[in-house]
Amino acid sequence: MIETVFLFLSLFYGGLILFFYIGIRRERARKPASNHWQPFVSVLVPARNEAAHIVSTLQSLAGQTYPASRLEIIVIDDHSSDCTGETVRGFIAAHGLAHFRLLSHRVDGVQPTYKKTAIAYALQSARGEIIMTTDADCRVQPDWVASMVSRYDAETGMVAGLAAFDPAYEKTLFHKLQTLEFAGLVFAGVGAVGNHYPLICNGSNLSYRKTVYEEVGGFAGHDHIPSGDDDLFMQNVHHYTRWKIRYNLDFKAVNFTRPVDSLRAFLNQRARWASKGTHYPGFKTLLILLLIYFYYVALLSLPVLTVAGRFSGAVLLAGFLLKLIPEFLILSQALNVLQRRELLRWFAVAEIFHTPYIVLAGLRGFFKLYRWKRET
Repeated sequence: MIETVFLFLSLFYGGLILFFYIGIRRERARKPASNHWQPFVSVLVPARNEAAHIVSTLQSLAGQTYPASRLEIIVIDDHSSDCTGETVRGFIAAHGLAHFRLLSHRVDGVQPTYKKTAIAYALQSARGEIIMTTDADCRVQPDWVASMVSRYDAETGMVAGLAAFDPAYEKTLFHKLQTLEFAGLVFAGVGAVGNHYPLICNGSNLSYRKTVYEEVGGFAGHDHIPSGDDDLFMQNVHHYTRWKIRYNLDFKAVNFTRPVDSLRAFLNQRARWASKGTHYPGFKTLLILLLIYFYYVALLSLPVLTVAGRFSGAVLLAGFLLKLIPEFLILSQALNVLQRRELLRWFAVAEIFHTPYIVLAGLRGFFKLYRWKRET
């Protein structure tokens, strides 16, 4: 009985990853819209205690090839206790950036709020037809805005972009393993969108029409959750509107962020991400996540029964292969797009840690055993 259940979970998981693989191929085959549309764009950058990183982010935003007359960059100083606001204000003044604005999101007597509250605050005054978001510790490329806009046609309401870890900050094997894991996660999201079943995206590289934001009522329904300005919002757009959602796989539109330096920080971050799963709309999505989690728990626990002679080694091997082969196919696609194919040499090492971390992060996320950096 246990072997039958495990084979079912293995086949389900392997089939799901192949489903994502097919979706990635479909999304890669899509072309930019054949128009020269240049809407007014508002780029929102929420920042809390990011004085150490935000200058490099501002420098990359200042170098956009998109016409400055059709662009505004809005930095939201969100309850910072360091000199983030002063740093941004000084940068804007020193470079004479008329299309940059600094907003101060601070309410006396009110505890610091979640990032989506800062985004919602900025959207009240944002003039853009297209809204784009990135993080205050990201590096964007010169063609980022232009490339994202080029993916819009009359039926598209949201375009998600790729996020990746910056090779300049890959100092250790742990950093490289994070790059592999993150690439797989991001491209699972690409595959889901390619098959018209949006699941995940990343707020460090996201865009949508302002009318779409208004149509779904902003972040209503999940505004009490620390995260979710990205994937929960995407799923609301999918479930409650007729707008199409696309992924932009242009390398020129990849936004780069930094890996964390410790296992503790990594598990905390992934637990926070996992905590959103229980808030995804629709029973089907929740069921998929539960089946995936049970599969990982089985992968972690069944080797003990196999060694004890109480579970078939052949069945366990089949279950592992149904994970390894489809995941390798996805990572091959991901690293081709990200121009990091040399990292495939670390695939086997990454797989050793993948299953235990998923089980632990999922458990911590479910019980909210994590610390959100914006609470500090």
